[in-house]
Amino acid sequence: MHPMSFGEFLLANSDQMLISAYENAVCDAPIAEMAHHRLWQELLNYYVVGGMPQAVKTYIDNKHDRVYAFSEVRRIQKALVDSFNKDFAKHSGKNNAVHIVSVFENIPMQLSAVVDDSTKRYRFNNVIPGRRSFSQLQGPIDWLINAGLVLKIHICNRAEIPLKAFCKNNLFKLFIFDIGLLGAMLELPVASILEQNYGTTKGYLAENFVAQEFTFVGNNELCSWVERNSEIEFLKYFDKEIVPIEVKAGIHTQAKSLKQFILKYSPNKAFRLSAKQYHKSGTIIDLPLYLAGKI
Repeated sequence: MHPMSFGEFLLANSDQMLISAYENAVCDAPIAEMAHHRLWQELLNYYVVGGMPQAVKTYIDNKHDRVYAFSEVRRIQKALVDSFNKDFAKHSGKNNAVHIVSVFENIPMQLSAVVDDSTKRYRFNNVIPGRRSFSQLQGPIDWLINAGLVLKIHICNRAEIPLKAFCKNNLFKLFIFDIGLLGAMLELPVASILEQNYGTTKGYLAENFVAQEFTFVGNNELCSWVERNSEIEFLKYFDKEIVPIEVKAGIHTQAKSLKQFILKYSPNKAFRLSAKQYHKSGTIIDLPLYLAGKI
């Protein structure tokens, strides 16, 4: 089971115009500007609400009063996080549960501490007292991944087949399985998310969203690319080749990494997800973030 995807969130909202616009959207043509604007606004709502069914239902039932609706959504999200923390002990034992809680609560903190466009690899230090290595944290991390509460993105140092041959066991990124819970765990103000004003960088929420969408459509082995000073958030197989997918939170899409990847590996196409409409320039295809699940 996964949280409701963005497409399912639209279905739950029962806005036929938006549902039709989303379902008919393709990755090789722009959509109507009005539909694009409204889908982007719904994406920001989804950033707050996420895909947990109880949170989505509460939002829909009360969205005539958005302030109250979002307040109730946050109350439910915090209650869900508390229930997860309590359940850890039931399924893993009291001692293990303490470590699992520490790892789970630390992931949002590491994501929000990013100082540039892309999230960095997961750091093992200062998570559990006295434990500083992958081998010492592997148990709690694997438990959370197997429970479906955390999404793992492998980091490859070469974009060649097979990707797993160029990944190390102790190099990866971790995301929370639901973007709404991520915001609640960080106590991000709802208005700040809707206004895209929650720090110098917003890339981690966008990346978390894309990781969720990819996982929802069956991509359980997610990979990213880091080589020297260049990095790409996701790599995917298309027609027997590796295609880079860069993620940007807003409309500013200038970055050297995608160009460096194209120069080195010469893919037939490359995707860049952002707040922009569809646009194609040479190899690079710009797509709005909300279409991540359609790539």
